[in-house]
Amino acid sequence: MQHKLTNHPDRIRLANELHARPFALVKMPFRVSHIAFACGPEMRAAVQDHLIALCDRFGALHPAADTPQIMLDLGRFRLKWEWHTEFVALSVFAGPASPAHEPFSDPATNLLPAGWLDGIKGDVLAAIHIHGESADDLGPAALPDHLKPHFSDQSLVGGSFFEDTARFWGDFRLHEDGFMRFAVRSVPDFEPALLGRIVQRLAEVETYRALSMMALPAARGVWPKLNEIDAALARITSAVGEGSMSSERVMLDQITDLSAEIETITSENAYRLDASRAYAAIVWRRIEVLSATPLRGKIDLKGFMMRRYDPAMRSCEATRARLESLSERAGRAAHLLRTRIDVTLEEQNRAVLASMNERSARQLRLQETVEGLSVVAISYYAVSLAALLFGPLAKVLGLSATVAKAVLVLPIMGLVWLFVQRIKRHALAASEADNAANENSGDKQ
Repeated sequence: MQHKLTNHPDRIRLANELHARPFALVKMPFRVSHIAFACGPEMRAAVQDHLIALCDRFGALHPAADTPQIMLDLGRFRLKWEWHTEFVALSVFAGPASPAHEPFSDPATNLLPAGWLDGIKGDVLAAIHIHGESADDLGPAALPDHLKPHFSDQSLVGGSFFEDTARFWGDFRLHEDGFMRFAVRSVPDFEPALLGRIVQRLAEVETYRALSMMALPAARGVWPKLNEIDAALARITSAVGEGSMSSERVMLDQITDLSAEIETITSENAYRLDASRAYAAIVWRRIEVLSATPLRGKIDLKGFMMRRYDPAMRSCEATRARLESLSERAGRAAHLLRTRIDVTLEEQNRAVLASMNERSARQLRLQETVEGLSVVAISYYAVSLAALLFGPLAKVLGLSATVAKAVLVLPIMGLVWLFVQRIKRHALAASEADNAANENSGDKQ
């Protein structure tokens, strides 16, 4: 029964993602060449056109632009094309060049049209030739005599797979043609899918190793500058407790400049360091998935990478950690200086407030003195006016003008003093109300 179900817009695309990068089927004997080119988004269209030109040359169908991996059967060879975030990888799969199948004498890239490989835009990041042969009896674990001239004993790595039914060797050296070399040997009926997996994993280990180590030159290049910043931070931090207010502000400006310099270095190298960490994780994952058993008398792949490759990755990680540490130290030093400056400013403000309080107290005493003089002056004029007003009444009572004034002095001075105090209380109450209103508005804001 056919059901009319509505798929999520991303369902088919996400389901196909599980099959986006399948292993190639490889049969013994074989020769494989794998090359990875740096390719940013701005170069992708040109590289796509170059691939389409190859398809036209052999009459093959054009691949879709958004296909992450393409396998083209071009007759005498197959071409596998892979798009990645910042690189493109191609692998050429072919059978033996001759019945003798001389190792690395006629690599698979020779089957490509003349000049086509050179026309690919982008710098080479990794280039590998893989020679594959079979034997009824794999024999001792030592590298076969006919393969010895093609590898360096000083860095020869070897391993076996699937109960020693297949073996590989490689030396991770760039040979005279600019390619690294691996050799794979297996029993004649070895499973093509498993053989394709071994070939792809070996190519991926070298490709992602090269990509992860792209951060190493930059990491080493910034260390002299980081040493200078480290020494400058140490000097400033040790001087924090000795400086004056003016010198602390100078030191704060210096720390701000150092922080800006640290952030500049971090922003310039963050992407490369992050990518290095991600690619290194893929390298170790691919080595783990290979599950190669060490061959007697040969360095195993994991041990070789731990001794030769891991120190480079640790240098990149140390650079990342040091940038983070310097940024944190600069932040702590700046915070400490700001705290000291704030404390110094608070002490100065406290001294200013104390001085203002002292001046206010003096002004209050002066004001009270002025108030007393004002009471006397006002009372003098009030007594004079009252004497004129009550003069006739004093004559009726038989009092002289002087006695009348004397009688009026104390009551009038008391009234004047009460009047002045009342005005003062009203002024203080209005001032307190204004201050309370200002505090409330400040709390609301």
